[in-house]
Amino acid sequence: MPDACVACDMRRLPRRPSFAPRHLLYRVGSSHRQDSRLPFLHAVLVGFLLLLRPWPQGKVALVTGGDSGIGRAVCYCFAQEGATVAFTYVKAQEFKDANDTLQMLRQIKKQDAKDPIAIPADLGYEENCRRVVDEVVYAYGRIDILVNNAAEQYERSCITDITEEQLERVFRTNIFSYMHVSK
Repeated sequence: MPDACVACDMRRLPRRPSFAPRHLLYRVGSSHRQDSRLPFLHAVLVGFLLLLRPWPQGKVALVTGGDSGIGRAVCYCFAQEGATVAFTYVKAQEFKDANDTLQMLRQIKKQDAKDPIAIPADLGYEENCRRVVDEVVYAYGRIDILVNNAAEQYERSCITDITEEQLERVFRTNIFSYMHVSK
């Protein structure tokens, strides 16, 4: 077992290439006239690089908080591109949203993708995070893509109105669960 986590050692990570060669980038404050073709060239280059990325077709995606909002949109995009999708939701609060999302995903899923699953789970607890991962691996054999999207918030007019329990709950769901599911 290695002494340190390789992913945490930033010195070992390769440097990310710039989207455009350095000579194509407009230098702020320089006196030369900007080439009018630069925005077009940059867009073409970025578009070309995006085409080289592997698409999610045939992959298994787990989206936490995938029953509504951004999570639902992410699930939709993955299913449309041919991924098998599993998502989590909070059972007591979002059952109808989860069913609506599940129906939508079943309608648009590709033929080679497996049926989507919705997993009720309160991700504010580590054991539930482990259970979710285990269920997806049991159902599909693996997880290729993880989108940590689950979040909890409390609308208050003043920060002093937030209770200690609510603050702890927000951190457990919005921060700790991301680590627990990713492990």
